[in-house]
Amino acid sequence: MDITVLNEQGVSSGSIEVLDTLLGSDVNMNVLYEAIKNELANKRQGTHSTKTRGEVSGGGRKPWRQKGTGRARAGSIRSPIWVGGGKVFTPKPRDYSYRLPKKVKRKALLSVLSLKYGNSVLKIIEDLSFDLPKTKRMVEFLGKVKLEASRRIVFVVAKDETLGDNYRNLIMSLRNIKDVKLVNADSMSIHPLFYADEIYFTKTAIKKVNTIVSQNIKG
Repeated sequence: MDITVLNEQGVSSGSIEVLDTLLGSDVNMNVLYEAIKNELANKRQGTHSTKTRGEVSGGGRKPWRQKGTGRARAGSIRSPIWVGGGKVFTPKPRDYSYRLPKKVKRKALLSVLSLKYGNSVLKIIEDLSFDLPKTKRMVEFLGKVKLEASRRIVFVVAKDETLGDNYRNLIMSLRNIKDVKLVNADSMSIHPLFYADEIYFTKTAIKKVNTIVSQNIKG
């Protein structure tokens, strides 16, 4: 499959060949759902905590005698039915993370890339040359190529020794732009890709993803 590559002016500067499976796979929405749910669960801190009746302060003495007062029996002012009492079945710190099978994660990646490419919102751009970080330059580039209604934009970048400081300068040029999220090609998350209005892969990034997918297929 040959994909058009855009230059800094937003016009075609050639094409690049990628695997058919990378951008032309069947889209499995159930696998996408499972992958996104897994990523969100793994991000949860799980630090929520409330106190049970054994942890709240006070309540060491029976508030009144058992019989003869006309009131209901009570053993502690920190009972869950009292104001200021402990909580029942209270949330406690826990780990929400879990592992997803590698084949499911790979299928989810191929599905989201194929979905976005099929909707014509996935584009490949040249590896832009930067002497210094320049946010204004990237804002001008987005003004030439992005769609009118696009709010959430994802840039997929990859580090390569041949790029020198370009990788760092590109990241620093993009990170302050509103609604632009950076994703590394070595560890792509499904969640930002799925909800993106537009996705831009640098030439180096799409080559790296293409290599990773081809190695997985051979494996």
